[in-house]
Amino acid sequence: MRITLVALFILFLSGCALPFLKQDTEILSYEEYKNALPTKITNKFKLNGKLSLFINNKGQTGKILWFFENNKDTIHILNPFNTKIVEIILLEPEKKVILKFSKNNNKNSEELISRVFSKKENIFLLKEFIVNPPQQLIKKNNISIKYKNWNIYYQGNKIIRNQILPNTIEFEKGNISLKIFIADWSL
Repeated sequence: MRITLVALFILFLSGCALPFLKQDTEILSYEEYKNALPTKITNKFKLNGKLSLFINNKGQTGKILWFFENNKDTIHILNPFNTKIVEIILLEPEKKVILKFSKNNNKNSEELISRVFSKKENIFLLKEFIVNPPQQLIKKNNISIKYKNWNIYYQGNKIIRNQILPNTIEFEKGNISLKIFIADWSL
C-alpha cells in the first residue's frame, strides 16, 4: 500500500512539473518580426557575452565582445581562458569582413570560426538579429524565426539598460549551431 501511495505521489509531482519543462515557443515569420521592429537605427552598441559554436560535433566555446560605432564593427572572440582567438572587423558600407587570427591558434578553432564569421551574408545576418531582437519578447520567452535557411531562436528575456533582450540567441543552419549568451549590452 505504501509503495502505491509513494508511486501516486511521485506521479502527481511529475504531472505538476510537466507544464514547466517545455514552454511554448512562438513561431514568427520574417515579415511579422520585421513589421514589429522599431524604426530607430542603432548607431553604436556594445555586446558582451558567452559563445558556443558547433559544426559537426566539433565545438568552440568562449567569450564574445562585439563593438559597433561609425559604421565599423569589431568582434573579439576569446577562448575560455580569455585569450583572444580572433578579431573580426566588419565594414558596413562595403559589406567587407576581415578576420585577424592570433598566432598559436588551434587550426580547428580557426576553421570553425571561419566557416561562420568569414562569410559576409552570415555575419551581417547575425548582426541584424542580434541588434534587433523581436518586440514579441516583451510577452513571450521563446521565439523562433526562420530566415534564409537559418533558424533563429530567442530564449528567455531580461531588461538591460531599459532594453528588453533575450538571455540567449541561437542560430542554426544545417550542421552549424551558434549560441550567444548575452551578459551585458549597451547602446
